[in-house]
Amino acid sequence: MWATPRVRARQLTFLLLTLLVAGGCEPVVQAEGIPVHTPVRLTGPFTPNVDIRADVNRDGVVDLNDPTDDEGEDTWTAERGAIFLANLDDDEHVCPFSMLPNTMADEQLARCNDARDDQVNGDEDLEDLARLRTAPWPDAPDYAVGYVTVLGAAAKRVRLFKRSGDEFYAQREPALISITASQLRQGVELAIEANDIVRDPAKWDGFADVRFTITRGRVTDTEFQDTVRMRVAPVVMFHHLTPARAVFVSNVVEDLNQAQFRKDLRATLQATERPPTLFELEVDDLWAQDYLEPAYMSMPAPGGGQHVMRMNYRAPFVISTRKNDPLRLAGRMAFWLRGRNRAAVQQYTPGLSEESQTLNSFGNTEVIPPYEKDGVKYPMGRLFRGRGPDTRPDFQPDPSFTRLLEAQAVQPPVYVDTSWLNVAHVDETFSFLPANTPRGWVVLMADPTLARRMLQDLQAQGHGDAKLFTGLTWGLDRPAEMTVSEVLDNAGIMDASAQAALEIDSQLSILREETGLTDAEIIRVPFLFQEVTGGLSALQPALLNLLVVSSTQVIAPEPHGPLINGQDPFKAYFEEALAVYGLRVHWSDVWNPYHIGGGQVHCATNASRDIPETKWWEGGR
Repeated sequence: MWATPRVRARQLTFLLLTLLVAGGCEPVVQAEGIPVHTPVRLTGPFTPNVDIRADVNRDGVVDLNDPTDDEGEDTWTAERGAIFLANLDDDEHVCPFSMLPNTMADEQLARCNDARDDQVNGDEDLEDLARLRTAPWPDAPDYAVGYVTVLGAAAKRVRLFKRSGDEFYAQREPALISITASQLRQGVELAIEANDIVRDPAKWDGFADVRFTITRGRVTDTEFQDTVRMRVAPVVMFHHLTPARAVFVSNVVEDLNQAQFRKDLRATLQATERPPTLFELEVDDLWAQDYLEPAYMSMPAPGGGQHVMRMNYRAPFVISTRKNDPLRLAGRMAFWLRGRNRAAVQQYTPGLSEESQTLNSFGNTEVIPPYEKDGVKYPMGRLFRGRGPDTRPDFQPDPSFTRLLEAQAVQPPVYVDTSWLNVAHVDETFSFLPANTPRGWVVLMADPTLARRMLQDLQAQGHGDAKLFTGLTWGLDRPAEMTVSEVLDNAGIMDASAQAALEIDSQLSILREETGLTDAEIIRVPFLFQEVTGGLSALQPALLNLLVVSSTQVIAPEPHGPLINGQDPFKAYFEEALAVYGLRVHWSDVWNPYHIGGGQVHCATNASRDIPETKWWEGGR
């Protein structure tokens, strides 16, 4: 807060020189915060109170009388350090929108947000700005000059505002605020916003050192400085341990089967204890899980809470045939959802292989819930993503978007090989459920070996003629019906399922290594695999590809298994396995259009969830 010994020595030297030339004149006025020369008489000592404060103790208030908002302010740790937001929402709903690329290009959509200008866009926008304060210096002489600047790479990524009366104003240079002598006497309230999230730590690591300087106004004069370190909030993705608050589903016009799914989904959600809002997005794209992903940013709020800005990532899924606006059209919904305290972000790399684009869908980016292993805590969980092996550099997720996700730091990813799957998404083989266990969650894991054993048991009990997929087709009038015995005698299905079992075991070994999962924390989910063009796919609807509504209810795909005495053994097994943890299953028929298209309930939906009580800044990353 006060000058260092070296600066104090320079100060004393300057005072001696001043006494020797008493009666002389020195210059100071300011234009845009930069001192220029004009005659001003310098008299008396110059020992300013140079003290800038931010919400270092994270109680949501900047308090000049609280020393904990000053201690260690120039560092940032899990326990202390000020936070601000990337102001990417649209509080006054002024951003234009169009689903048509020729009307509004991809980049135009992304550019509009509350940080695009130098205005505070209403009271709601002001809530998104973090505060700073300079301590009053009642004895500041008329020739004293102050200014607040942002250092380093952050200077191009933040904007400072100064309060005047009831309003906050910016200056021409976004990272500079000038302060007059009269304002130094009273102290000044400032506000700060970022114009973007962290995308590439090599360009900006998300930290902003905000420096308050007081001087006599001469370029060669002693400067008295105080610096506070701030960090822009990372984007945090949701895990399944909090209830769904908004559920998204595509509204594909004239698809009667999809309309029935939406009707069933709507009724199921409305029957829950605290119904989430259902958003039916009018896009010609079935896969609501894939083209956007809900997340959030937050900073401390008074009373120990969080001021939250919800955010939607747009999938970096590139359609190579559209050169000028190449991103998947349905992803524009991320910007349609933008509004007050709702932001959107896109990031993509053009020119990647068409085959690898499936890895950029968000069914391939899930979140392992919070846990601790070997003394290392992951309070926000970890991202769980699929990719190709190192031997396939052409089959990897978008590198720039991967860099963005990893740059958020609070959910370091775990990667597994999904290249053997037709769709290549992690939600085809694993899912995570809230559970009343010491860890707080369990894993659902695809187990084709278990599915085969269950069918073999049915055959041994004399049910070899019982039918799976009764009355269903694979489309184009290709019948899907198969008896238990026919499935077991199908060498292609058995070989594909055996291969899938080996690949899933490899994924599980990585998950075990990274999380410490035990067998007791794994629910094995029975379904078989088949080979299709491009890889393996679920033969039976993948029960684990579900929507977690709350800690007591999930919506899972109807398996269409054989009926034995009026009961489907696959449904019975799954219901019993989840009932142990207090979870009820609502069954939804997604055979057409979803299952025959390569997905299930999770692929068909998306969810924005309650904000976890755990605060991201407590995690030490």
